[in-house]
Amino acid sequence: MAALRRLWTTHCDGYLAVRVLALIGPALLLALAGGGERALQGGMLAVCCLIAMERGRLGWKMGMVQAALALAGCLLLSRLWAWPLVFALACAAAAELAGRLGARQARWRSVANFTFIPALYLGCEAAQAGAPGLTELWSAWPWLASGAMAAWLVRGLAGRRDAPASRPGVAPQTGVAFACVGLLAWLAAHFQLPCGQWLVWSGASVCVGGFAAIRDKCWQRCSGAAIGVPAGMLLALALQPSPALLMLLGAAAMLTLALFRAYRPAFAARSALAAAHLSLLGGAAVIRLLDVGLAAGLVWLMLAAGYWLAQAR
Repeated sequence: MAALRRLWTTHCDGYLAVRVLALIGPALLLALAGGGERALQGGMLAVCCLIAMERGRLGWKMGMVQAALALAGCLLLSRLWAWPLVFALACAAAAELAGRLGARQARWRSVANFTFIPALYLGCEAAQAGAPGLTELWSAWPWLASGAMAAWLVRGLAGRRDAPASRPGVAPQTGVAFACVGLLAWLAAHFQLPCGQWLVWSGASVCVGGFAAIRDKCWQRCSGAAIGVPAGMLLALALQPSPALLMLLGAAAMLTLALFRAYRPAFAARSALAAAHLSLLGGAAVIRLLDVGLAAGLVWLMLAAGYWLAQAR
């Protein structure tokens, strides 16, 4: 028993996972009871807001600001999808800003990332569904607002009280996130790529610093996807699609954002759940692997071009 406890504490963040479950559990029950996707959308926003507040150790005022920004971002990006260039500039600016903030304080990058993630995912999913999806997102406003408020309350009532020592993060390569994420976002919106949000985030998530940091993050994501996507496709073969099962897979994917301490197993688990979800819907789950590889390759190409130009001066 002691060995299992050590294994759990070493690899899993039980503190944050319990609080995420306190948010996603009721959202899943409400979704199954008739709230549908709108309830899960509110749950996703709640989870991301809570992670941002916890990892950024935000006070109640800044926590409210973060929740409001995440909520506004969901609605903004869903509208900007119709204008690929504007959508690309907005995503590029958000990714570059996350890097700049992370260079000043390491914890601020988590705040920026988990504000951008729900805005990108919920906004893109609604826009890709066309007019019904946009109508559904706007009708989900009370659910989204409730999710943001629930995260703020959980953070205020049961969050960590101690603030970490301020420490600078890793300075990113100037302009790499802006250029790469902007190009990927334009490709996703212009060509109406399925699951385009995966492609955009795959670029934003690896622009984490210098050459070594980007190399390590690319390897973690590529290896995690290479393990998770085939596993998810095999899992889908053993399952029968149903609305309840699809909602359960979505809720489980949100839990992986907080459960694992290490990034690679967390991303492998998310990739498996996403691949199973997409396979059950009749889609091509390999898209997730292609998105991760394409984004990593573009970032590497951009870095190589930058170093070559610097040497050519």
